[in-house]
Amino acid sequence: MVKRGFISLDKSAQKTKEWLHEVQDELGWEDENMVYIATRAVLQTLRDRLPVEEAVNLADELPMVMKGMYYEGYSPSGKPEKLKNRDEFFQKVQDRTPRTPIESDVATRAVFHVLERKLGEGGEIDKVKANLPKDLQKLWQASQYEVRK
Repeated sequence: MVKRGFISLDKSAQKTKEWLHEVQDELGWEDENMVYIATRAVLQTLRDRLPVEEAVNLADELPMVMKGMYYEGYSPSGKPEKLKNRDEFFQKVQDRTPRTPIESDVATRAVFHVLERKLGEGGEIDKVKANLPKDLQKLWQASQYEVRK
C-alpha cells in the first residue's frame, strides 16, 4: 500500500507552522505550545472584536489550519464585542488563557506584526485595523517597547 498525503492539508499545516514560528521569533519564547495558545487567544479576541463580515473576510486570508483555530468556539451572536481600548483587548486575550498566563500585550503585538507581514499592507488588513480602537491600531507596527508604554 502506497502512503499518500492530503496535499492541501499538508501545505496548510506547513504554512501554519511557518506563521507560528514567526510569532515565536517575534516573542522570543521557547515553548511552542505557549506560542500556539497566545496566537489563538489573540486571533479569537481580534475575531470577536470585528464585525461579523470583517471577521469572515480576515479568516479567508488565513491558512486553512489556522482558520480552524480562529473559528474554534465562534458564535457570531453579539458581535462585535465592544472592547473600547487596548487594555480591554489585552484583558480579553488574558481571559482566554486562564491556566497559562501570558504577556497579552506582547503577544498581541507579535501576532499583529506577523499578520501585517503575511497579509501585507492595504486591503484586508487596513479594513481590520479601521475596525479597532485607535490605540490598538498603533500596535500593528509598534515595537515591543512601544507596546508597554
